[in-house]
Order: sequence, then structure tokens, then C-alpha cells
Amino acid sequence: MEILLDASAIMGVITQEPVTATVVSLTKGKTIVSPRVVSFEIANGLTKMMKMKLLDSKDEMIQLFRQFKLIPIKMVEIDIEKALEIAWDHKLYAYDAFYLETAKRLNLPLVTFDSTMFRVGLFMGLTMLGGKYANN
Repeated sequence: MEILLDASAIMGVITQEPVTATVVSLTKGKTIVSPRVVSFEIANGLTKMMKMKLLDSKDEMIQLFRQFKLIPIKMVEIDIEKALEIAWDHKLYAYDAFYLETAKRLNLPLVTFDSTMFRVGLFMGLTMLGGKYANN
């Protein structure tokens, strides 16, 4: 079985946030899927942490990205036009719509800790996981 993870779920694991156990439990024995853009979003998240002074060094930032690269993720393409329709209809950022489009098209449960994406996914009829811990 496959399960789609967004960047919030992956960042939670690589930075060892309290959601780590939840993500590990939800993905155990499953193939992790994510849109190809996830690596860019992870890198952006790490630079955000740098700007917020949540990282101690450049080496720590690079090490966290290397931990991300160790996660066996099946990268999939996005139907960008359909994602833009979702973004327009729900007033979302493109990155959020990329995950929702992928989950809808591939009929996969989506693990996210982004409360807005979680609510929109439920509205779209998707199977959403992780949301009870959503914090933004």
C-alpha cells in the first residue's frame, strides 16, 4: 500500500518533532509517495529554520537534508494544471495544491500537519491523516 506524505510530515520526522512517532506509525510497511517538488520544499523549510535561528550551523542544515534523502520516497509527477485549479478553488499556495492533486489523482491517503491543507483535503473527499496534530 502507498501513502502520500507532504513536507510538514517529512520535516517533522527529520527534525524529530513530536509528530515523528505518528508519521512512523502511519507509514510502517507502506511505500511513501510524494510529488517531486518535495525536495525543494524541504530545502526551503530548512532555510526558514536557519532564518529563524532554529539551526546551530550550516552543517546541521546540510545533515538534516541528508537525513531527508535517506527516506525511501517514490517521487511522482504533478498535474500542474489540475493543481492550479485546486489552488484557485480553495485559495491555496501551489505547493499545498500539489499534494492535494497528487493524493486525489492517485487515490492515496495524505499525511499532513498543515491544518489548512487538512481541511481542504477533507472537503475534497480525500483520506487525510495526521491533522489532529496540525498547528498552522
